[in-house]
This record gives sequence, structure tokens and C-alpha cells, in this order.
Amino acid sequence: MNFAFKRPLERIDGDSHRALAPMTGETTSPADAYARLERRRSRLTKILFWIAVVIPTCLAAIYYSFVASPRFTSEARFIVRSVSSPQITGLDVLFRTIGIAKTADDAYIIEKYLSSRDALAELSAEAVDVRAIFSRPEADIITRYPYFWRADTQEALYDFFTDHVTVTEDAVKGIVQLKVTASRPEDAHQMAQALLVLAEKMVNRINVRAQTDTIETARKEVNRAEANVVDAQSQLTEYRNSQLIVDPSMSAAGTLETIGKLTADKVNAMAQLQQLTTTAPRNPSIQSLKARIAALDERIVAQQRELAGNDDALAGKLEEYEQFVLKRELADKLLTNALQSLDDAMKEARRQHIYVEQVVRPNLPDYPSEPKRFKAVITFFVMGLAAFSIGWVLMVGAGEHLH
Repeated sequence: MNFAFKRPLERIDGDSHRALAPMTGETTSPADAYARLERRRSRLTKILFWIAVVIPTCLAAIYYSFVASPRFTSEARFIVRSVSSPQITGLDVLFRTIGIAKTADDAYIIEKYLSSRDALAELSAEAVDVRAIFSRPEADIITRYPYFWRADTQEALYDFFTDHVTVTEDAVKGIVQLKVTASRPEDAHQMAQALLVLAEKMVNRINVRAQTDTIETARKEVNRAEANVVDAQSQLTEYRNSQLIVDPSMSAAGTLETIGKLTADKVNAMAQLQQLTTTAPRNPSIQSLKARIAALDERIVAQQRELAGNDDALAGKLEEYEQFVLKRELADKLLTNALQSLDDAMKEARRQHIYVEQVVRPNLPDYPSEPKRFKAVITFFVMGLAAFSIGWVLMVGAGEHLH
């Protein structure tokens, strides 16, 4: 009966009990080897539990109960708004009724700027000594700058800054939330106010750049159009001086008027000649009328030649003159359009002006918001328990593999 019970153990642990046999050559039964393996597993489980759960939780409880210093948080909320915005979603319709429209792109820029190295560097211009604020003696060794495992460098200061300054945006409402944590409430309040001032300065720089680029481009077009007008007028004046004529069209109109009068005089003279020829064929005035008609014909032909028929005629001059006039008129229209574009650009620049509107001003905290002691201890306990569970599963799996 005993033999029947031991054979499966020998078949399962036949190699294990030989491996666990002492160096003296003594043989160990499979049951003893299995019991020894279980005792070793139990010891390792206890050690793992102490290392992963008990010790970290006790250290966390001691630190957060007796060592961790209180930290104060100053919170502010603001919105980046403009006169108009292409996006209308959520509460935007309500915001528009009170003159507020969120601009998502600009809000994202401000969000990234406030958590950047540039903002950290420019805080000194606002009389904020960030290094001194983070190095207050009230802070404990874990939360005081610099961290005891890092040197006092600009990069370490920036990492510490990003750990204590958080900027988040509500994508639906467009409200940006700024939180600053420090060991003293007045320090958190001062830094939050200074960061809002930097945000307004950044927005002003964006406004100036946008307005400058838009208006400068329109001004260049106006200057180019003005130069074209001046050039066209100069060419027209030069042509008038070279041809000794102010307006060929007016001269042509005068010539046509002269031709009309000469033609009318000729018609009257021909009528008189016909009447005299009929009523008094021997009247001596007939010869004078014929001479007058011939003279009128010559003058009409001369006036017609002056109007057209050769290179010096008014028709050729009028063609060139009209080309210069057309060029000037086109330049005038381009200048008018450029001036209108400049006016539109200035209106658009004013319309696209963005602002930082404070929804909630930075508060002066009177009670520490951190650390959350009980929550932190529970977090260490849960994380340690999770780590212990993973280690225990791996250990059991390795033991089964040895079987």
C-alpha cells in the first residue's frame, strides 16, 4: 500500500529529490523534497510580501505622517478670446452673447508657453525668484529643490518647475486651468499671477505679429500701386511735353468743330451760288462765291489732314495718348483697390485681436491641498500588493516548472 502511494511521487519528483539530496550521499524521499520546496516557497513569499507591501507601506505611512511638508496650490482659470472665432461648439454660443469666443489654436499656444523654458526664464523679469521659491526651508527633503539625487542645474530646475506648475485646457469649454504648487501660499499666488502676466504678454506679441504681417503686406501693395500711378503720370506728362499738346482728344474735338463750321459755311455759299446762278447768271458776286467755296474746300481738306492722314495727324497722337491715359487709369484703379485692401486688413487685424480673459483669478490658499496623506499611503499599499501578486504568480509558475 505504501509502495503504491510513493510510486507517483517518485515518478513526478524522481529528479528533484536527487537534486535536493545532501552532498554526503544520503538519499531524500520525494515527500521530504516536496516539503522542503514548499517551505522555501513560503519563506520567499513572506520575504516578497515584506519587500513589496509591508516595508513600502510603512515607509510611506511614516513619511506622509511625520515628514511630508504641506504644499499650497493657487489656481486660476482663463480663456483666450477674440472678437470672433470660426468655431461654434458647446458653450461658444453663450460665450458669444457676452463677447467671448474661444480660440483653440491660440489657447493651445498659451498652454504650451506657460509650461516652457521660456516662461521659466521670463519669470525673473516679473521679479519672481523661482529657485528660491522651490528651495524654501518649509519643504521637506523629498519635495525641496533640488532633489537630493540631482544637481542644481537649469534643466533640473525646469523639471521641478513642470512638476509644480500644471496647465490644462478644457477642449469643450475652452477654459485653461493653471495650478501652481509651492511650500508657501503667497509663493504659489505670486507665481500664478506672474504666469498670467506672461500669458498676456505672449498674446500681445501674437497680436502685434499678426497685425504687422497683415497690414505690412497691404501697405506694400499700396506703395507699389502708388509707384505705378506716379510712373504712369510721368509718362503721360513726358508725352505731352514731347508732342507739345495737352489733350489730343480735345484738339481733335476742336478740329472736328472747325470742320463742321467750314462745311456749314461751304453749304451756305453753295446755296447762294446756286440761287444767284438761277436768278442772276451775270451777277458779279458769282465769281466771289466760287472763290469762297474753293477756299472753304481747301481749309476743310487741310483740317481733315490735320486730323488724320499722316504721321503728324491727331489720330496717331490720340492713339498714343489714350494708351498713356488708359495705363494711368488702370494704375488709379489698382491704387484704389490697394487702399481698400489696406483698410480691410486693418479692420481684420482689429477683429482678430485676441485677449486673455481671467475667468477665475489666482487665489491665496489658506489650507494645504497636498499631500493627500491617506490617499498616498493607500496608493503605496495597492501598488505594492499588485507588485507582490505579480511576483507570487511568477514564483509559483517557476516552481511548477521545476516539478
